[in-house]
Amino acid sequence: MRWTVLILLFLGMIVNFADKSIIGLAAKPIMEDLGLGPAQWGIVGSAYYWLYPITGVIGAAYADRLGAKKMLSFLMLTWAVLQFGVIAITALPLLIVYRILLGAFEGPFSPVAYAHADRWFPPKLKGFANSVLVSGATVGSMVVAPLLVAMIAGLGWKIAFAALGVVSIVWFFLFMLLTKESPVEAYEKAKKKKKLEKFSLKDLKYIASSKTALFTTLAYFSTYFIVVWIATWMPLYLIDIVGMTAGQMGFAVAAIGIISVVLYMGVSVISDYAFKKTKNWKLSRIYITGASMLIGAICMLSVIVYQNPIWVVIAMCLSKGLTYAILPIGPTIMINEMPERGGLMTSILTSSGNLAGIVAPLATGFVVSLASTQILGYSLSIGAMASLVLIFSILFMLFARPNSTEQKEKMEEEAS
Repeated sequence: MRWTVLILLFLGMIVNFADKSIIGLAAKPIMEDLGLGPAQWGIVGSAYYWLYPITGVIGAAYADRLGAKKMLSFLMLTWAVLQFGVIAITALPLLIVYRILLGAFEGPFSPVAYAHADRWFPPKLKGFANSVLVSGATVGSMVVAPLLVAMIAGLGWKIAFAALGVVSIVWFFLFMLLTKESPVEAYEKAKKKKKLEKFSLKDLKYIASSKTALFTTLAYFSTYFIVVWIATWMPLYLIDIVGMTAGQMGFAVAAIGIISVVLYMGVSVISDYAFKKTKNWKLSRIYITGASMLIGAICMLSVIVYQNPIWVVIAMCLSKGLTYAILPIGPTIMINEMPERGGLMTSILTSSGNLAGIVAPLATGFVVSLASTQILGYSLSIGAMASLVLIFSILFMLFARPNSTEQKEKMEEEAS
């Protein structure tokens, strides 16, 4: 059952990020069809994240009390309805409303999925399990890009969106039929316990006092600038600046996705192995992840100087694969800070990180519009994002100190 749950969560992440990224792959036909410019497209990209951080926290908090299986299934059904509704979009306002609603109902999925997987895997496999989920995000946003591009070209962008709605319905039935809420031992134990109490001021004080939670969230936040830029702007960057055709762009995006999965899963496996051998959270979770992010940021900065198509693809593979290391390891660190509030802790992480999703598309759109040349506009946006990751990866390594069990008990006593 453990691996069945992980596989279906992996497939759910594919659907989640395919829903999220298809907008970037369909950017050209949508902009031409609705007559949109770069600044307006920036608003479309940003709109997805306007409610995303809020609903992420609320949905994950309810999932801790009501059950992850019910929450994940409900979310998937809402995506199906929204993707079918794309057929009715005829103007920019309707496109923005669709993106706001899709972001609102997709916000809780990642944190709830991370917390759900965490219940099924022992500590020595948690990093690997989360890396599998993050790889689902990469498959959905990048590896399936050639298929999505072909669907957009052959069927039109609206039908391609609706096709993802069909996939959501199939996943819903598989998840309901093939999975359970929790492992048998945890389930039997949970039946004997009182219902989880509501979030309290004591919990808030505990979270606020954790430097590890703060700097993990900041590292995640900085990385999400790159996450959102890759989903919203990289397809256009590869076509307009690097000079690729739509077909070449699709395969380049897929190649970047596949190689990056290998890289950040490799970092997660190394982190798990280091933890298994040393039981040292600082070494295994902080230093390995932070160093990976730092190297990835430097790789992204390099495309500003050297824009050869082959090197751009290589650099994007390295930057995405290495900076994304925080995505699977970050939830493990946050859950360790307050295990009984796993869904809430991961939602704070992902929702705070997704605040970058509000800023990044808008900022890039306006910078590209206002810059004297497109190359300058894209270079400025890439430089700003990479520098942010560089700074916060260093701060993450310096100040994040995951707690041992004894330290957590002491902090809880001080907070109360």
